[in-house]
Amino acid sequence: MSIINDVVSKIDSMERELVEYVKNILSFPTTSGNELENQRYIADVLQNELKFDEIDMWEPDIDKMRNHEAFITRRENFKGSPNVVGTLKGKGTGKSLILNSHIDVVPAGNHNEWIYPPFQGTVDNGNIYGRGVSDMKGNIASFFIIIKALQELDIKLKGDLIIQSVIEEESGGAGSLACALRGYSADAAIIPEPTYFKICPAQQGSTWFRINISGKAAHGGERYKGISAIDKTIPILHSINELEKYRNNNFKNKLYKGIPTP
Repeated sequence: MSIINDVVSKIDSMERELVEYVKNILSFPTTSGNELENQRYIADVLQNELKFDEIDMWEPDIDKMRNHEAFITRRENFKGSPNVVGTLKGKGTGKSLILNSHIDVVPAGNHNEWIYPPFQGTVDNGNIYGRGVSDMKGNIASFFIIIKALQELDIKLKGDLIIQSVIEEESGGAGSLACALRGYSADAAIIPEPTYFKICPAQQGSTWFRINISGKAAHGGERYKGISAIDKTIPILHSINELEKYRNNNFKNKLYKGIPTP
């Protein structure tokens, strides 16, 4: 058998361990500002179970990122919200790889509306249910299993493997930016966001903006004396929609082939 087949077979045999890792990571409700304990767990697994050569855990410095063109956040600081990066050294004869996943999740809302508890990890009919299973805590667990499979098969990588567990993806990507500004780079990077295994070599961006539309208040019985800000919004929304159509129809880049809203 080839090395790839050996690794795949080994991973298939480790399903129970994978589920346990997913459950452990899911048990931390890592909404923005609440990532610390989960990141400590990630660092502990990388250092003590997987024997990574280097572990780096730090709180990103907003002041050092504030003027960067890619910096977005709604927070005043990242106190209590560290990044974790682990480096597994290779033989020095191959290319390096970054595996990047974010630890933060969006709020679970009303827990009573969930069929299964959001921060427990319930297995039902071959699926795991919980907040962040696919986006993206299950992916961090898969990193662990891949590395354990390689180690149990005594396969030594030629190049360095860098695992990044980052904060703030849900609010702009400041965690990954902090990793780049800290000097972490590699020959390639894989971010295994849930895409139904579709390879996405390029990514849509987003811009946050606010439009203030003023009106004039009036009594409901004499509303004709007022000015409706809602009515004034309608042509603006129409113009924004037209701008979106124009930009998408005129954006030509082969990396976005088949994507209707590049």
